[in-house]
Amino acid sequence: MSSSWTPDESPGTLLAEKGWLQGTVVSAVAYGIDVALYCMCFHLLFRQMTRTNYKKHLPLLLYITVTFILSTLFMATLAEFTQLAFIQDRNYPGGPNAFENNMFAIPIDNLGNVSGLITMILSDGLVVWRCMVIYRGCRVPLWIVMVFPSLIFLASVGLGIMWILQVTTTSPYFSSTNINYTVPYLSVSLALNIIITIIIVLRLLTYRYRISRVLGSSYGTQYTSIAAMIIESAALYSAFSVAFLTLFLLNNPISETFIESLTQVQIIAMLLIVFRVAQGKGWSQDTASKVMTSRPSVQPIRMGDFRSGSRDASKAFADSSITVTHETYKIGDGDWLERVNVAAVK
Repeated sequence: MSSSWTPDESPGTLLAEKGWLQGTVVSAVAYGIDVALYCMCFHLLFRQMTRTNYKKHLPLLLYITVTFILSTLFMATLAEFTQLAFIQDRNYPGGPNAFENNMFAIPIDNLGNVSGLITMILSDGLVVWRCMVIYRGCRVPLWIVMVFPSLIFLASVGLGIMWILQVTTTSPYFSSTNINYTVPYLSVSLALNIIITIIIVLRLLTYRYRISRVLGSSYGTQYTSIAAMIIESAALYSAFSVAFLTLFLLNNPISETFIESLTQVQIIAMLLIVFRVAQGKGWSQDTASKVMTSRPSVQPIRMGDFRSGSRDASKAFADSSITVTHETYKIGDGDWLERVNVAAVK
């Protein structure tokens, strides 16, 4: 009897098969997070939707529903393709790794590839939209800020179409044509997300510095905290993409773990943005006006004007007055910041 049940395959082949199988598991875990986030986002948006604001919430509801359906299709096809390679067709010459490379263009896998591509395009479009929202009202014209990211987004869409046409006939790891569109497409998509991550974080850091310099670091933290910057800029997906692309260019078999779960991670980053928007914590067109003002005023308020409160407090301040002073500071980009001082005067 043999002392080992290890198949007669090279260590590199076995490592590639391990990476593929583990990628399916990681993708399933990420999909579970997608399900939870989708339900939370849908509940919040649907609960807030009324006859007057449905035009604001309905597009987001449709958006997250379409991407969730696509992510479900991707997960189902990934599970089916993995089952074919490791169970039904496990005697394929060369094993599951050879099956993946040679059968990449079968219909079930093409459905998953198309679903994944559309999901990535929709997710990239969302971060471009968030960048536009965050920079609206900036002193620099919006089109100057958005022209470069928009061009990269269009290039990503074009390369994605070329990639999907290519993988319908061959594996993304081995191309029979002169150009393998896998690396160019994923590189452009990654570049788009990194650039948008940087410019969104710079915008939020600028606001954070200007606000904290006047009122302290706790003011406006729901919009400018580190967590807010990570979520708003989809930094999670950017970090995951860098890890995948680095391993892919090094021809490391573990890159298969990342490529299979890349779509679900991107959806997690997208749903986190939508969840913040649904909670009212996401940066919107009105955020700057919420924390800025341009009208200084001073208003005295006497304790006798209050009709509620304890008797002791009313007695203690019966002959006192409270002066509320509004101080304004210019913090750049044509914005003004207001600080409220409350002082009791005998």
